[in-house]
Amino acid sequence: MKVTDKSYAVLTGDLVKSSRLTAAMSKTAMDRLKKLAIEFGEIYPGSLIGRMDTFRHDSWQVLLDHPALAFRAAVFLRSALKMESDADTKYDTRVSIGVGGVELVSKRRISDSRGDAFVYSGKGLDVMANQRLALINGEDSSVLWRMLKHGVIPLLDGIVSDWTPPEARAVYGSLKGWTQEETAGSWPPRSDTGKRPTRQAVGDSLLRAHWGEVDSALHRIESEVTQALGLA
Repeated sequence: MKVTDKSYAVLTGDLVKSSRLTAAMSKTAMDRLKKLAIEFGEIYPGSLIGRMDTFRHDSWQVLLDHPALAFRAAVFLRSALKMESDADTKYDTRVSIGVGGVELVSKRRISDSRGDAFVYSGKGLDVMANQRLALINGEDSSVLWRMLKHGVIPLLDGIVSDWTPPEARAVYGSLKGWTQEETAGSWPPRSDTGKRPTRQAVGDSLLRAHWGEVDSALHRIESEVTQALGLA
C-alpha cells in the first residue's frame, strides 16, 4: 500500500557473531526476536506496521509508525535478547535505525517495502563497524540529529553493550512496565538453590545498568524527536 508523506522508522538488524551460534541457537534467537517485536507492539499499540520480517538465518527488519519509539524499541530488543545469554552463549543483535519517508509498505513482507527509511536503515547496518547501534536519517544539518547520531547513540550503545544477563533481564522487566517484585517473580530460579532473586537484587541490577539515566534519556529523546518531526 502507498503511504502518506511523513517520517517512519525502520530498524534493521542481525545477530552478533552469528557464525559462533549453532543452527538451533540461531533459530532460537530469531524466534525470540519475532516474539519480542509482538510484545513491543502490545506495550505500545499501533507502533508497529505489519510484523517483523526475518531473512537469511540471522537478519531481521521492523517498521515503526512512531519514529520516536525507535530508540526504546532497539533497547527493548537488545535487552530481552541479551538476558538469554549464559557463560557459554552470548546473544545480542546489531540495530540500525533509519528515519525517513516510506513510499510503499508491503505488510506481507516488510523487507519488500520501499522508501528512504528502508534505504537509510539498510545502509547503516552495512557500514557499522564495532558498534551495535546506529542512526541514519539523511539529515545532518539539525543540531538534534547530529547530537543523537554522534553523541547520544554511541553512548547508549556503550551502556547497553556492557549489560550482563541479570542487568538486561531487570531492564526488560522495567520496559515491560513490571514492578521490581514482578520482575523478580519472572526470573528463572537458580539451579543451585531453586530460589529467585529478591526485589532488592532486581533494583541493584537496574542501578548497575544505569537504567534510571537511560530511561530518562529515552524519554527526552522521544519528546525531542516527536517535536522535531512535527508529530506532537
